[in-house]
Amino acid sequence: MDSEVKRNITIILSAALVIITAACGNITYPKEKLNESIKSLCKDEYNINVEVSSIGKTIGIYLPIPVLFDATLNMTEEAQEKIQNVLFSCRRVALSTDADHEFYCIIAQDVRFPEVQLIIIKYLDDVKRASLGDISRGEYFKRTIIDMNTNPQAQKEQAIKDVFKKIEVEDGWQEKVLDDFFRSPPATLEDIGYWQGKFYLKDITLEEFMAQQMARRIKLRFREEESLRKYVIKSMKAGFERQEELIFFNIGMKIENFLFTLDTLERKSMEQEIFKTTFEEIANTVYAYKYEDFDFARIAEENFKTELIVSKEDIYLFKRKKLAIGGVLGAIN
Repeated sequence: MDSEVKRNITIILSAALVIITAACGNITYPKEKLNESIKSLCKDEYNINVEVSSIGKTIGIYLPIPVLFDATLNMTEEAQEKIQNVLFSCRRVALSTDADHEFYCIIAQDVRFPEVQLIIIKYLDDVKRASLGDISRGEYFKRTIIDMNTNPQAQKEQAIKDVFKKIEVEDGWQEKVLDDFFRSPPATLEDIGYWQGKFYLKDITLEEFMAQQMARRIKLRFREEESLRKYVIKSMKAGFERQEELIFFNIGMKIENFLFTLDTLERKSMEQEIFKTTFEEIANTVYAYKYEDFDFARIAEENFKTELIVSKEDIYLFKRKKLAIGGVLGAIN
């Protein structure tokens, strides 16, 4: 994500957090009217039109913005204000309701080109803890999933329509095939979006939220820490997986160094630095939520063709300063 866009979002979240601290109170928005309450609040207080949908314990808010980005691809002031007001509105409702929702997801799109979207996902327990001062502002931001991407559903439908065009499928049949086979609910967080009047929303779990947060923390660390800027993350895939009786966080990545070297010792040093940084952010996330319903975390790096598997027990020993980082990295193979 562009650094200027990231800075704008950080400002938005800071302002929203300050405002929301005073918003935690009595139940004023009953669960039966939760979606309508968010829509009404956005419209009545800020004259912002949104669409709201819920699935399981996840609330989705679609926010169309006339001009989300300017000619330099920076977020416009109008867009920043709208996103901040919607963040405040949905938090205000979510923190004053008897509904048992756990996540909310804002999908902001520029109406001129909805193929590009900004996704913001928050865990309500984090919002409550931040408003009570239980977690720092910096930690609060790290717990926010922020992603600017090309609309997954738009990409999927365009690819299929290109095929239909080549084989000259009639328009009526195109829509039927798309409805029957290609407009299903998303399987992952990366597939969340809004396209042509329809939400593509999933019931988010804490485990997959944590996995994506791990990836975000790792990317932030490599981007912001000066000593790590010599590396570039070419790809990263984070997930929470179950294989037979094993449950684990799985981070697959491909990281390259701008200064290519064949020296064995230098490559070993780079490998250690990459795995150390990645493991620390995984451990930080696990410990932040005191999450224990898993067996281990796995890190696989494509360039070095190596992996590191660390048990839940060793992660907690490391965070409690009873296991040194050398003892963790010794398991790289």
